[in-house]
Amino acid sequence: MDEIAKIVVEDFEKKPDGSWVSLKNSDIVTKSQAAFRVPPGMTFRKGGRLWGLNIVEALDGVRY
Repeated sequence: MDEIAKIVVEDFEKKPDGSWVSLKNSDIVTKSQAAFRVPPGMTFRKGGRLWGLNIVEALDGVRY
């Protein structure tokens, strides 16, 4: 499975419940150089996956 190589934590806001919401268009790049654009307002919750990627785990790892 692919892993996230680049994610811009400043493009997201962490909510009190531990979820993250995108604040603007943000590109997520994987180690295999695949890129995914996330639109503003998209919510990511713990345990969820998008395109097989754990966005919350990646954001928590960068910020905390």
